[in-house]
Amino acid sequence: MLKKLIIDTVDFERMSCSFVIKNLSSGELLSYGENEVISSASLIKIPIMGEVLRQVSEGSLSLEQRIIVNWEDKVPFSILTELSTGNSYTLKDLITLMIIQSDNTATNILIDLVGMDSINNFICNNGLSSTVLGRKMMDFNARKEGRDNYTTAMDMANILEKIYNKELVNKDSSILMMDILKKQLDNSMIRLFIPEETVIAHKTGGLDGIEHDTGIVLSEECDYIISVLTWNADLTYISKATIGEISRIVYDYFINNIKG
Repeated sequence: MLKKLIIDTVDFERMSCSFVIKNLSSGELLSYGENEVISSASLIKIPIMGEVLRQVSEGSLSLEQRIIVNWEDKVPFSILTELSTGNSYTLKDLITLMIIQSDNTATNILIDLVGMDSINNFICNNGLSSTVLGRKMMDFNARKEGRDNYTTAMDMANILEKIYNKELVNKDSSILMMDILKKQLDNSMIRLFIPEETVIAHKTGGLDGIEHDTGIVLSEECDYIISVLTWNADLTYISKATIGEISRIVYDYFINNIKG
């Protein structure tokens, strides 16, 4: 019933959509197009965060080390680009900006710091078989050459479940990742039509025709993963509203016990 309710919500003439919904309390799982490989947009920043914290856990990096942002580091869609050149920020600051504000300058600095190959090894070692980091943020020449960042709704659900179970890198790293994801500033999709006080640890992503939101909803009734990816959308607000409506349906089903 829940899967039909979700599918009926999507106007497939105006967008493509895939999703994974998993009740972490009961284990109930439903999905659609969950292994469809598409551009990840900023969802790729979750495994980037994971590899950074893996290197922190090994002692090669420190959350408190300070990193200077130079002029040549700056790219569009970044709060750091609008701030003074030459400022320094802790590694934890850059991770936080990458996730909650989806800061592209912070992301590229972190990619350079830990290495693209290391990030892809981390992705592979954690069983995200359809996810790849193929380019830095805002590298549109790479996109034209066919190098892009890819993922699936299932891979994103799986990495979130590892964070939830405190299994991504280690317990302390997973707790930190969960705390950062809870601070997400883009609330235009999963959170759109559900109660404001709901606790959600999530990451959004968007490019032309693409809107994604993947997260963990935490409540007294149950905790659940909701990973919704949309692409080929003709209007951004419609895909965002669709993700919001899917989130509302899932919330009503699991939390308010509204079955249709």
